[in-house]
Amino acid sequence: MKKNCYRKNKKKRGKSLLAALGVILFVLLGTWAWGALTEDPFANTPLIRDKTSIRFKNFKPKLDHIEDGKYVTHFENGITATYTLNTNMQERVIAYFERYKVPYGAFVAISPKTGKIMALADYSARDPQKKDIVLQASYPAASLFKVITAAAALEARQISPDISIPYRGEVNRLKPDYWKENAKKDTLKMSMSEAFAKSNNIVFAKVAHRWLDVPTLLDYGERFQFNQKIPFESPIAISRMEINTDVGGLEKTAAGFGKVAISPLHAALITSTIANEGIMMAPCMIDFVSNAAGEKLYECSPKEITQAISSNTAHLLKEMMQKTVQSGTVKNIFRRRYREKSIRKISIGGKTGSLRGKEPKGRYTWFVAMAPIENPEIVVAAMVINDPVWHITAPQVAKEGLSAYFEGSSSSSSGGEFTR
Repeated sequence: MKKNCYRKNKKKRGKSLLAALGVILFVLLGTWAWGALTEDPFANTPLIRDKTSIRFKNFKPKLDHIEDGKYVTHFENGITATYTLNTNMQERVIAYFERYKVPYGAFVAISPKTGKIMALADYSARDPQKKDIVLQASYPAASLFKVITAAAALEARQISPDISIPYRGEVNRLKPDYWKENAKKDTLKMSMSEAFAKSNNIVFAKVAHRWLDVPTLLDYGERFQFNQKIPFESPIAISRMEINTDVGGLEKTAAGFGKVAISPLHAALITSTIANEGIMMAPCMIDFVSNAAGEKLYECSPKEITQAISSNTAHLLKEMMQKTVQSGTVKNIFRRRYREKSIRKISIGGKTGSLRGKEPKGRYTWFVAMAPIENPEIVVAAMVINDPVWHITAPQVAKEGLSAYFEGSSSSSSGGEFTR
């Protein structure tokens, strides 16, 4: 009797053990299956994904591998990042920098409607190890800041771009007495629109002195994302803007002589805002990320950062920028007979800037532009830092980039909604 009971208990224990092993196996298999389903596909890559965006972690793409006309980077696990850049424009501009051995050069091109980066090129003959020139914000904004001043005057104070402003002195100089009203001495006149095109420092100092104040100008600077963090796949240094509250601080800043530092990428974004009806789009350079099977794991989609200004103000600024090319500071460089065939009939608007800087030391030239002016599909920003003896300046770099884009190449890949 006892023997039979023992056998029955043994059978029960055997069944219990098998059941327990089954449960453990089920849990292990379930855990493995769940882990396989939820495993981060970017785990062994320098890519970090959140709900709506993606970014690099301690990584800068080399942009030295092209497939099907686009730059790509292959990571582990079969992950591939495909970039938005236009390969023809990117390589043309870098070759242009190299040809003239530019001490420091940067060039950015963006689709204003989508924020997709078409070019992100930098170069330094003086310091070949210098990295991320396009993303650093140690460079004086110079007269590019007149864009912010004009936006504030047009929108906050409803000043007409055609208003005639009396002044005295040389347009490229700025002395405290010049922006003070003096009916007897102010014998010259210029509209704000013409002053923008010709980068008249005195008129813009007078615009600020007469119609603006520190809080208003600071507000419009921050609308255009000065002192703000800008989202991007790689870290962008914050563009800093300060206005001294002492005598002349407002006027000097408004004319482009203030404590304002900017990155080339940010300069392009400001111009894109004007080109895109006053809306600043978030920049992106990763078009999409796919796995080994070709399935897209991420794709860049247009995202608004802010509505910086009204569409009407943006339209007025576009007209002022067109005058810069037609009759202003770059009229000689952009004369139609001096343009490449690809941009000879393209309407272009822009703004120049020039100033001596210390980080790094040299003569800084800027040019931001959009084209075609009627419905901009590309915006560019170029910066060149030259030695006392120099060969090219920023407007020439911008013209080279625009020529490359509009000539259209079978190897090019536009980051915007147009392919040329």
